[in-house]
Amino acid sequence: MQSPRRDLSSIALPPALIYATALTCGVLAALAVEIYLAGAGFDLASLWREGTFGGARELRTTGPWWAVAGIAFAASWVTAAALSRFPPPWRQLRPLRWVAGAALVLLLAQVGHPSTAPEGVGPGVHLAANLAALVIAAVMGLLGAYVAVRR
Repeated sequence: MQSPRRDLSSIALPPALIYATALTCGVLAALAVEIYLAGAGFDLASLWREGTFGGARELRTTGPWWAVAGIAFAASWVTAAALSRFPPPWRQLRPLRWVAGAALVLLLAQVGHPSTAPEGVGPGVHLAANLAALVIAAVMGLLGAYVAVRR
């Protein structure tokens, strides 16, 4: 006797799973941007320490912080929008998933690895700046997921 097959396309993902996945993707994307910026010479801790209120220097110090927050928001929004709008089996999107996975692997391979801690910044300040960036990324990721699901 064969049991009837359930139609998996009618199963919706629970909102908690959508939010958790989107938040994780947003924070991981923000961490990748933070690592890339540190390799390019824009370490968040040294920029935080140098932060003076004077024209171009202020823009130089806030740009990486906005990049971390913006990429967390965008990655979370895209992830939550995709998970909340497309039904779960995703069989028809299989080639697109392979292309996106290959692009993600190539992108992560290009992210630099800083070999040393920034000069002139203590470990406590470095830790505080990285934790602040992580909290900002988590808040912006959750906000991006909320906006995408509610739309």
